[in-house]
Amino acid sequence: MSADRTSVRAVARLLATADSLLTAGLGGPLTPAGRDRGAAYALRIALEAAVDAFLTAEEAGLRKVTMRAKLLCLRHYAAPDLALRVSALWSALCTGCKYHHDEIGPSHAQVRAWQTSVETLVTELAARAT
Repeated sequence: MSADRTSVRAVARLLATADSLLTAGLGGPLTPAGRDRGAAYALRIALEAAVDAFLTAEEAGLRKVTMRAKLLCLRHYAAPDLALRVSALWSALCTGCKYHHDEIGPSHAQVRAWQTSVETLVTELAARAT
């Protein structure tokens, strides 16, 4: 199995995980806020995996750099507006994933909006990689 197919499947599984966490009636020990934050984590990792797959297709040496550096490199390899949208969404997801006692986590509606954005950006990155 090629690395491209592996990364596509990993991203698809992460998106499915986020969707299942956001689906009501799951039950179990997770609170709604815990499910929303968990979905945000899955969405962030899916976006990171899509960026990794895109950049690896362009330049293999970018595997070992930080995500912030990869996002800067994305401006060179992808359209600047796409890179800006990916960077802004990644930043928002990072903020949503952090837990602080004095802050409210992301709302369910916010995570659903992020889910739609991640799915769109993953599709755009995959289309540009081919």
